[in-house]
Amino acid sequence: MNRQIFCTVNQLIDDLDLRGFSEANLLDRIKEASDLIQRHPRGGDFIPVTATKYFGAPVDLTSKCLSVPPLLAVTSITNDGEAVTDYHLKPFNGLWEDGPYIEIEMDEGGGFWADEDDVVISGWWGKYEKTADLGITGSQATTSETTLEIDNGSLLCPGMVIKIEDEQEYVTAGNGSPGGAAATAATSKVNGAIDELDTSITVDNGAEFYAGEVLQIGVEDLKIIKKNTHVLFVERGWNGTVPADHADDSAIGVYRTFTVERGVNGTTAAAHSSKAIYQMVVPATVNYLCQKLAGLLRAKVLTSFTGVSGNNEAGQSRYGYEFDQRSIDDVLRPFTIWSD
Repeated sequence: MNRQIFCTVNQLIDDLDLRGFSEANLLDRIKEASDLIQRHPRGGDFIPVTATKYFGAPVDLTSKCLSVPPLLAVTSITNDGEAVTDYHLKPFNGLWEDGPYIEIEMDEGGGFWADEDDVVISGWWGKYEKTADLGITGSQATTSETTLEIDNGSLLCPGMVIKIEDEQEYVTAGNGSPGGAAATAATSKVNGAIDELDTSITVDNGAEFYAGEVLQIGVEDLKIIKKNTHVLFVERGWNGTVPADHADDSAIGVYRTFTVERGVNGTTAAAHSSKAIYQMVVPATVNYLCQKLAGLLRAKVLTSFTGVSGNNEAGQSRYGYEFDQRSIDDVLRPFTIWSD
């Protein structure tokens, strides 16, 4: 299952100053924007895909250099059934930082590449490979487990493609989003009653919570903006919920369990025990482009696809063309490869 997703829901929420998942289809807009970028003639896979591919040199050409699609790393190569270990990838430093190679050259004495489909290459394919250590660990006891629980819920969100050991996983729900897991009960409770207008709450132990996490008290979701010891400063009525009064000693839940698709982008699902979690990172400009396109797509949808919001009396906004071709071309031009 190929999951080329180039920005996250939290980024779009921040960009558009939304109140969490008050709109259920934010991830759909991100998927649509990512699909447009990935399928563009100058686009492609900006998150590595694990695959085995078959090649062959032209029958009438004897060459030590084999042209390949964007290749990030090699797992193994066989040439006419024989393992190949004496080779180097070109250009030597990749096409750009964290970027791919497009040729494999035999070392001296290594022979020549076979024709037809007799060159078999297993590896990581795509235009970019970079990860960011999220500073958290995760465990999944089986290969079929479709949830991931972490200690700090602010560090994951829907739209992320993450990596645990050699497996990539795609986060589809969490933080109170539609279809997400229930909040996990915290040990701390509300310390002192709060009304629907309060923007800070005191809890028994502030060390149990992190800025950016989403809480649930009763049926209301609240986002922690910052904290001062045991006082949490919060955004009320998050995720489309309604601010309400909460009594002293009210129970607190924290969204720390996320729904994931396992073994995406050609990787294989595996059991994990307290292993580091990394986010798959795309180029900053591609990430920005995805946010922009997703925001424009959302705006167009909110106008029932007319592209016009408001009225003549109060003023109108127009969203004429959500697929900003000039911006798309400007961003993707530096990632153009001869085969594109």
